[in-house]
Parts: sequence; structure tokens; C-alpha cells
Amino acid sequence: MNTLLLNCRPGMVFDATNKEHRNAYYHFLKYSTWGRSPYQFILEPGFEDIPTLCRHRLCEYYVSKEFAGSANPAHINKMSKLTVVKLATKKT
Repeated sequence: MNTLLLNCRPGMVFDATNKEHRNAYYHFLKYSTWGRSPYQFILEPGFEDIPTLCRHRLCEYYVSKEFAGSANPAHINKMSKLTVVKLATKKT
């Protein structure tokens, strides 16, 4: 049997809520290679490359985490409505 098939990394969809996926992206940024990643991320339609997909998902994750349920009553009185904008994927 082919050793590449036996030793290949599992294909995964990047999930920003998964700490291991965020860590794999961190190592990619640090070393400029996916060689240390235990996963092979799958490119979703609408994205040009894996790093762009990861940046987009991380931005959505951290923005939603920052603004979800953080409004206090004094802040609500100053602003009539708090809106979280979801970024659209790039269409080809």
C-alpha cells in the first residue's frame, strides 16, 4: 500500500472555535508552512486559499465573541441598537 495514503493528514474544514485549528493556523503564521499542522484543511467555495479562509473565519469568531452579550444597561441607553456584521464570502 502507498505510504502517502497511510501517513496523510486527515482533511478537515477549518473551525475557528476549535483551539487545535487556531493553533495550527498560528504555527502556519510563525513558520510559513503547514508542515507542523496535524490537519489538511479543505478549501471551501468562495475562497482563494487556506490562509484567507482561516483569517475570515477567525475574524468572524473573535468579532462575534467580543460583541455577544457584552452590552451593559448603561451602554444600551447610549446606543439604540448593537449590530454584529457577518462578513460575506468572496464569490467566484
